[in-house]
Amino acid sequence: MKYAILFIALFSTLNFTLPIRAQEQNTITNGEITVGTTMSEVLGTDSATNFKDILDPNETIKWTINIPENYNPALPSGTLVQMRPVNLAKIPFGWPPLLNEKNLIWISLNKAGNLKAEKEMLITVLSIVYIQEHYKIDTSRVYIAASKDSCISASLTMQIYPNIFKGVIYTTCEPINWRDKIPPTIGEMKNNGYVFVSSRENEIRRVMQRAEKKYNDAGIKKTKFLNAPNMNYGNSLSAQKFKQAIELLDDLH
Repeated sequence: MKYAILFIALFSTLNFTLPIRAQEQNTITNGEITVGTTMSEVLGTDSATNFKDILDPNETIKWTINIPENYNPALPSGTLVQMRPVNLAKIPFGWPPLLNEKNLIWISLNKAGNLKAEKEMLITVLSIVYIQEHYKIDTSRVYIAASKDSCISASLTMQIYPNIFKGVIYTTCEPINWRDKIPPTIGEMKNNGYVFVSSRENEIRRVMQRAEKKYNDAGIKKTKFLNAPNMNYGNSLSAQKFKQAIELLDDLH
């Protein structure tokens, strides 16, 4: 019931598409940096007040962002937002060369402790609005990678913003599922890709397989199950498995 109410409240106010704005060139450099801003700066004061019950318009938001070394405006980059349950903003080992190879801008929420699902979701959406102001992005390749408790926020984001986020990697975690109340955005959700990654633990594998089945039963068929038998629960994907997961997402839509 809690998330049903949250969905109705947020969908009525947050259901915006990515704005088309003039890009501010040279405000972000290639490579990895930490950015600090506010919701008022990203959306403008008037728009930011619509969400003040979730996030103070003037509260500092921090993201760690990695721009591919070979970024080229003529070949817009995809974007991957990594949602984690703890403040761990470093790119996982072995990922940077693959982010360059796959032409992906990487964003991690540089947060202090756990966030409520609605706040984490809003900050995730704001990160895409922010990055689009500075770089040309491929809006067909805006992805989320989530693990552990952040799967709740990630699955809410995929449910409320299927027009923005086109794919997700659920790693060793169970997203929100639906029983009788199928989301009103299910039609758009069916167009997007969903990768379910299990670790070596048998119980986690069963959880991930069950989650994929529930998505399929709801009519979402663009899914893939990826087993990572050398990974422990809660750990980041190896470079090999990360590459495989991104390739699966790119093929699904």
